[in-house]
Amino acid sequence: MKKRAILTTVVAFLLLAAVIAAGLNAVFTVTYVNAHFRTYTDEGERAAQEVKEALNGYLGTSTTFLDLEDVRATAASDPRFCVVSVRKEYPASVIVELEERRAAFALASADGWDILDDEGVRIGTTDSPDGYVALSGDFAFAYEDGAIAGSYAAELLEMYSVCSELLGEPRANFLTVTLEVSGSTATGQFDRFRIATREGVAIVIANPSVAAADKARAAIECYLGLDASDRVCGSINTGVTQATAEYFRSGTSQQ
Repeated sequence: MKKRAILTTVVAFLLLAAVIAAGLNAVFTVTYVNAHFRTYTDEGERAAQEVKEALNGYLGTSTTFLDLEDVRATAASDPRFCVVSVRKEYPASVIVELEERRAAFALASADGWDILDDEGVRIGTTDSPDGYVALSGDFAFAYEDGAIAGSYAAELLEMYSVCSELLGEPRANFLTVTLEVSGSTATGQFDRFRIATREGVAIVIANPSVAAADKARAAIECYLGLDASDRVCGSINTGVTQATAEYFRSGTSQQ
């Protein structure tokens, strides 16, 4: 009799636990996945719909036991987006904020052109570099974790960051950035970034391994100070070791 009472108590306890668990599961179940996208392009709008559908796969899962790192990985599956934040909102919601990366460069690849954002992250491909700042010359980048790496990668991004700060959208002003490797410094020759602008004037960042950002700032400030007639020809050259810049008309001596 005593054993039967104990067994009855255990069964009742298990049933109560099951009811409580079922109730909690009903309450703490993902009912809403609120994905907030900040997009800038039509491609971003289309990609956002695909990411949203993938995130909806978490509907019906336990809010309590949901691993937010899994949600973050799903949200980041399209490199076009940067995941700003992922959080739970009890009892039934998951909130995800994403921002479309801003396209900047086009880098030649075996199948066309890779589109890179302003942090060097590969966000897509294109058949033509039109509309992007094309990278040419001696750039030889590899990809690490989806972003460019290698010689002059950091300097290129530092330079572009300053240009974005001063110009807003450098793609409206620049056509190409070319890396020119001299091969020797013994004779006073240095590597350089050569920027072709839409107006015609070239911007030459000499020896970009030294103070690339400061030289870019000096060069862009010089560029912004030019009259429209001066922007159609000549070049703006920076110092080799100093963050200085000077405009040279075509046909005059240049450093």
